[in-house]
Order: sequence, then C-alpha cells, then structure tokens
Amino acid sequence: MKKLAILSLASVVAVSAFVGCNTSGYEAGENTSSSVAVYSFKLAKDDSVLANLDTVFFSIDLVKGEIFNADSMPYGTCTERLVPVIRLLDGVSRCELTSVDAEGKETVHNYVTNSTDTVDFSNGPVKLSIVSPDGLTSKDYQIKVNVHKVKSDSLVWTRTAMRSLPSNIASPVAQRTVQLGKTLYCLTASASAASIATTDDPGADDWTVRSVALPAGADVSTFAAAGNSLYILASGCLYSSADGGLSWTDTGCRWNSIYGAYADNLMGAKKDANVWTVEQYPSGASFALPAGMPVSGVSVPLAFDFDMSVAPQMLFVGGVKADGTLSADTWAFDGTNFACLSNKALPKGLKNMSLVSFYTFRTNSIFITKRYSVLMAFGGNDGTANNRKVYISNDYGMTWAEGESLIQLPEQIPAMQNAQAYSYSSVLHARSSVWQEFETSALIPGTAVLMPLELPLSRATEPITEWDCPFIYLFGGEKADGTLYNTIWRGTINRMMFKPLQ
Repeated sequence: MKKLAILSLASVVAVSAFVGCNTSGYEAGENTSSSVAVYSFKLAKDDSVLANLDTVFFSIDLVKGEIFNADSMPYGTCTERLVPVIRLLDGVSRCELTSVDAEGKETVHNYVTNSTDTVDFSNGPVKLSIVSPDGLTSKDYQIKVNVHKVKSDSLVWTRTAMRSLPSNIASPVAQRTVQLGKTLYCLTASASAASIATTDDPGADDWTVRSVALPAGADVSTFAAAGNSLYILASGCLYSSADGGLSWTDTGCRWNSIYGAYADNLMGAKKDANVWTVEQYPSGASFALPAGMPVSGVSVPLAFDFDMSVAPQMLFVGGVKADGTLSADTWAFDGTNFACLSNKALPKGLKNMSLVSFYTFRTNSIFITKRYSVLMAFGGNDGTANNRKVYISNDYGMTWAEGESLIQLPEQIPAMQNAQAYSYSSVLHARSSVWQEFETSALIPGTAVLMPLELPLSRATEPITEWDCPFIYLFGGEKADGTLYNTIWRGTINRMMFKPLQ
C-alpha cells in the first residue's frame, strides 16, 4: 500500500514552522493552522474486527479537512466500534468526534477525556472538531473509513453486458472469432451468405463488416489464424486467405481438424489409413500424434512463455480423442513436441471449451495487493449437456480447480459450447450504445449490485475521467444441440472497475 499523505505546501510549511519552534512551546494568541492540525490518524489494533487493523493507512488533507483510507478495507469489515488514535498538539482545548447512527441520531465523543472510546464509522463520515489551546482557532475534519462494498480481490462478473454479433447477416447460424495480432476477425454465416467483421477494440462500435465468399463446403468451426493469414477447412481441404477472407486459396493440405497457431505455423490433425498425425503449415512438418492427445474439439490455443522453457508454448484444454472419448487434460507444444501438462486435470472431459488468460488479485496481511495471471476455462460440452462451471489454473494449466462462487458465470450468461474468449482493455467510461448492461444480484444477497465506477475518494490530484479496464469478451457459443447464440458477452474483475489511485 502506497503511503502518501495529501498535504498542501502551505500546510507543510505551517506545521514545519510550528515543530521547529516547539522548544519554546505554544504561545497563546498564535492563530495558526498548526495549532489545530491532525499530525497522524490510525485505528487501534483489534483483531476481532480485522487483522492488522492498526496498519491501515489514512491520508490527511489539512486544507480540505478530510481524513480517509484511500485503499478501502476488505468487504465485510465491521466499522461500528472502532477506536481512533489521533496525534494532536498537546493541550488542545477541545477535540470531539461526532458520529451518527442508522436513524441519524448524533453521539458526541470527548477525545480529550476519553481517547479509548469506540466510535461508529458505519453510517457515513464522522466529524472531528478541534479547538486550539487558547480557544482562538478551530478546525473541523470529516473522517471516512472506506470499506469495499463487494469482494474486490476475486474474479467476478459483477458487471456483464451483451450485444449481438457484428454481422450483415440478420440471423447467422454459425460463428467463429479468431485473433490475428491485435485484430479480431468474427466470421458469421448462414446457409447462403457469410461475412467477416474486424476490430482492434471489441468494446467499441468500430467493427468493419464485409461480405465474403467462403470455399464450397467450408466448416465455419475450423476458422483459424496464423502468421499473416486466415485459414478454414472445406471438405477436408485447407484453404488460406491473405486478404482478410476476401479470397481463398487451396493449400493442397488435406486435414481433418485444426488446433490453431504456433508462431507463424498453423497446426492441425490428419488421419491417413487410421494413423493420426500432427501437421504444420506452411512449414510442412509432420509427426505422430501422441497417445491420448485430442484430435478435435479443443479450446482456442493460448501462447505463453514459461520460465522453465527455452521456447514459447502453445496450449489448449479439453477436446475429443481419436477413440471418441473426451479429454480433461491440458496439452502444450514447445515447437518440437506435444506433452500433456496435467497434474490435476479438469473434473471431467469436455469438448469445445472457452479458454482465456486473465487476472486475479491477492491481498496479504498488511493490505498489499498483487495481481496474478491465471487461466480460466469454462463452457464446453460433456457429450450430453453444456457445462456451466468455471475452472481456474494458476500454473499454466497443470492444475485445475473449480472457481469460487463469485467466479462462476452469472445467470444471465447461458451454458454454452464453442464460444471463443478473448481479453481486451477498454476505456471504462465508454459505454457503447449497442451494449445492454445487466446487473448481478447474487453477489450480495438481497441487493442488485452494479459496480460503482469509482471509489468515494482517490489520491488523484486531478479528476480522473477515464481509465483502461480489461474485459473478457465471449463470442457466440452454441446450445447443446448446436444452435448458435447470436451474442457477445463481456465481464471483468471488481478491482479493475475501481478508479485508479494516484
């Protein structure tokens, strides 16, 4: 936690001048701000309220008369009986704290005579009134003890929004979205038409939508990107496009399925005389499929650099094996070999899952918060029904665990398979007119929670009007019977919604 007091230059000079003259003591008649200054403020230790409560840092604004903890305390912290510890000038003639209860009734605490009284900070700011030793100078402060209104350190879909897929087809029946560089390509199709929409920011209304002609027999679910090209399988033939899908060329490769990209190569699976191989294009490399590795239905692969690896990794989760059974494992490719990474796999085999790299936060015992990267895997189909569970991995897919309740998808998002998930940052205040916002009521029982866009106070010296917030975007998806959902969903983390502290 960054310890930064908010002090005006004039106040600092005044306090310094007083401290420098402290050897002669306070002289009656000195009408200075230092005589009513709050030199420090904290809360007394009380582990029954919160461990290390006395380490929570409070900023003091001597000019505005405000005392507050800019980094809010954890959700659920009780602030009804707290003991303030205030350092003032010795001999002040009055120091009173005025709190209010839920009905608005005021209670006045005399801090000079009863400095260990508990004070109720739960019903808004507490007024602190100070009068100098000679009674000639007075100052009032507002003390705010901020507590998070939601659990900020969890991945949670506290704000969800939905819009339709970007397409010039009124009722598409198939969809797949791929990423090439920072650009997303959203392919939608009906029985007689197809279109590709592109954008570098899925949160904005700047999709460029163009009609395209796909190769005869094209399978939209195999749409992929690698290097500088787009790819698709049509009747087992691999086609490529170097112009964003406007024209397609037969590569001469005959594949059964596509995994995704590794560096500039596209990777897929091929069955020839009942023997499965892993294929790469355009390099032409080929090797035997490892035992137990899926041949189709895997998540969109993610690329990673492992600390223990000398080469980048491409990994995916779930899928359908050569014998038709479903995989619960994570598989990775290092440029030479595929290997199963799973130490603790998913609880069950699933195909067509969504996989995305995102973040979670952990706060230690002295309220220092760090951000960690995690993998989220969710959706998919177990051969009978679509999966609603969200699974989390902190170690690149080697170990999976079911996410806590706050991480699970809100009820507005249906269970789906074959949805593609991507993480993009958007300007938080920019709410697009095509996005329909949803509130998540399950977070706090009996309360409809729509995350506030800012903390009550921040450390910013100038007003913050916008900031980047990463969102998970979930494209398309299908019911268990293969019917397309014509939607894009997005959600994010509580803490990402807070106005940045400066």
